[in-house]
Amino acid sequence: MKINQILKIESLGLYKNFAWDNQCSKFNQYNFFYGWNYSGKTTLSRIFKCLEDKKCHPDYSEMKFSIVADIVADNDILTQNDIGKNYPIRVFNEDFVKENFEWNNEQKEIEPVLILGEESIYLENSLKNFESNKKEKTNEREKKGVEKSKKDQELQKSQTDKASEIRSILNITNPKDFDKTKLENKIDEIKDNYNQFILAEDDYLKEKEKLNEEVKEEINLNVIKYNLEEFTKKINNILQKKISVQKIIEKLKENQKLSAWVRQGIDLHQNEKYCQFCGNLLPENRLENLQQHFSIEYDNLIQEIDGLEKEINNFFENFKNFILPDSARFFKEFQSEYQNLVQKFNDEKKNFIDLKPVLLNELNRKREKPFDVLSLNIDNNQFQGAAEELNNRIKEIQLIIGKHNDKVNKLETIKKETKEKIIKHLVAKFIKDTNYFVKREEIKKLGKEINKLGTEIESINKEITNVNNQIKQSTIGVQKLNEYLESFFSDDKLKIELTENGKYKLYRNDSIAKNLSTGERNIISLIYFFAKLEETTFDKGNAIIFIDDPVSSLDSNHIHRINSLLTKKLPNFGQVFITTHNYDFYNLLKDSCKNDLGNQKGNFYFIKKIKENGDYKSIIEDLPKTLLKFKSEYNYLFSVLLQFLSDKDNFDQLFLMPNILRRFFEMYLFIRYPDGEIYKKKADKFFNNDHSSEKHTALKIMDEYSHEQNPEHATKFPDIQELGESINFILNKIKKNDETHYNALIMSLELSPCAGQNHP
Repeated sequence: MKINQILKIESLGLYKNFAWDNQCSKFNQYNFFYGWNYSGKTTLSRIFKCLEDKKCHPDYSEMKFSIVADIVADNDILTQNDIGKNYPIRVFNEDFVKENFEWNNEQKEIEPVLILGEESIYLENSLKNFESNKKEKTNEREKKGVEKSKKDQELQKSQTDKASEIRSILNITNPKDFDKTKLENKIDEIKDNYNQFILAEDDYLKEKEKLNEEVKEEINLNVIKYNLEEFTKKINNILQKKISVQKIIEKLKENQKLSAWVRQGIDLHQNEKYCQFCGNLLPENRLENLQQHFSIEYDNLIQEIDGLEKEINNFFENFKNFILPDSARFFKEFQSEYQNLVQKFNDEKKNFIDLKPVLLNELNRKREKPFDVLSLNIDNNQFQGAAEELNNRIKEIQLIIGKHNDKVNKLETIKKETKEKIIKHLVAKFIKDTNYFVKREEIKKLGKEINKLGTEIESINKEITNVNNQIKQSTIGVQKLNEYLESFFSDDKLKIELTENGKYKLYRNDSIAKNLSTGERNIISLIYFFAKLEETTFDKGNAIIFIDDPVSSLDSNHIHRINSLLTKKLPNFGQVFITTHNYDFYNLLKDSCKNDLGNQKGNFYFIKKIKENGDYKSIIEDLPKTLLKFKSEYNYLFSVLLQFLSDKDNFDQLFLMPNILRRFFEMYLFIRYPDGEIYKKKADKFFNNDHSSEKHTALKIMDEYSHEQNPEHATKFPDIQELGESINFILNKIKKNDETHYNALIMSLELSPCAGQNHP
């Protein structure tokens, strides 16, 4: 396998929308990347780590990439969709270190390295056979697991959907009232005889109508008594009354209106001497004579007539206003019959009300002839018939109201029974339509097969463990690791020993190694990484190795040893990628590529962070010729400063320029004053008695906008005019104070991209 180029990267840290520069060389067998800290080196390694681990990095779940690679055919396209496949890729970066080491836990054990070669063929073949058998059964278990999961998910989904459908049919709003679990419980309840619960379509529709029937309230009917016999008796009693003879005035007897007028006048003339009508003196004994005509018995009779008349009027008025309940209050099944009864009742009601004048007429006859005994002039049969008809209608109406009220009281029970009947019908149909029990049995059978395979795999694992333990007793893995450790830490006596469970622990002078330096940790991690690569099961010749910043925090002595180790190991691998921020180490890689690895097989790249449209991003380009030509970063920084002065408006590293100027100036001061003094004292010595504003501005920019001094300013653009003037000031100052050195720098750039550009 070989990777040719990275076409694009999206949503991966600083690689938000990376596209390969067509001017950039395609990858070779050996590919070396130089970049400052935070330029995107480790982030780039994580694409390769995802392919190795067969899973996406948790911090970059939305990552996308497109890589041109020779896999099956030349120039295949590898994307994020291929994560999960097997590729011969191994990555050394901070993620590898975290996965394999817990440096803050001295008791942490390290996984063993299997380096076969001196073990017996028997153990090796046994291990291969067991691994092959395990892989076969594992694949079979995974296949059955996928099949079981698919069937189980399909069945679970169908149950969830059916529960949702049943809730919808039953108008259940709370999912907990009938969810998948309750559906499963109902299935188990009717599983033995579920077919008997399936309803015919018509019956099912009728049950749904019953279920959806509107809830009604009870109806109460306050009935008026319609028996008129009591009224006829009272009227007859009044008609039969006779006023005792006193002194009847015939004229008043014969003229009812006059009698009423006089009777009222008597009350008005009490204690009066004069007639209130004509004004004349009242004749003696006139009022007495009139009062003898209107006796107390007469008054009582008239009052009784008036009282009964009022009673009759009130009765018929109440009866007239009496309204039966609205038919809408009844269940639908009773409404038609009830409406017919209401119509009949209203007809009878009208006939009944028509009898009122007959009763009042009898009272008027007696009022006109209070001194006579009168016979009742009423057809009792007519009155009794009308009352009886009304009573019959009321009884019929009360009967249908009773039916309605009975259903109101039983409706909750009816609905509950209907709901249960519908649920069982729907569940039974679900069982039948989905072939539920057959599917459940298939899932159960797959579960048993998976468990059986799991038991077999567990048994194979025990055999593999047994073989591995035998191999570990004779493994040269520990020996190889300790050889590496001795070559790096000859004076420190760091070594690895096997534990009882076949894993490793790190010792220093026969004690658990503690308080390891960052450099020691990095070297041990890298040694372990290469030892893992020497496992015979790993195809090194076809492998891709990505090593991210292997010399972080190392001194120069160890850097050379790391380079020596890499020079020996790299030719064994199909393709190699190495990143570093250490320019001394990068020079060693250049020398190794030229002298030991075959210069024609190696490419050199520059990873840098730029700011574009207000946002930071990483780019990859061929290493500038200045960096490729010289072993000092100093020449390159000088060329970048000249490039900036040549074209400030189109310079894509403006935000880095204060830091570049600071790095360049520090290197110059180190070369000019190798006396061990700190930067500030060297700067004071260089500027001597210069107190100009240009000096203060230049120092301010290098101090405040350098990330070593002020991280906040490092994320902001300095004023471009002020920055250009400061760079000019520093370079002119070097030229004035050290012209020979300055001219040598200019001459070093003759073959670089900046050759021929304007300079101070």
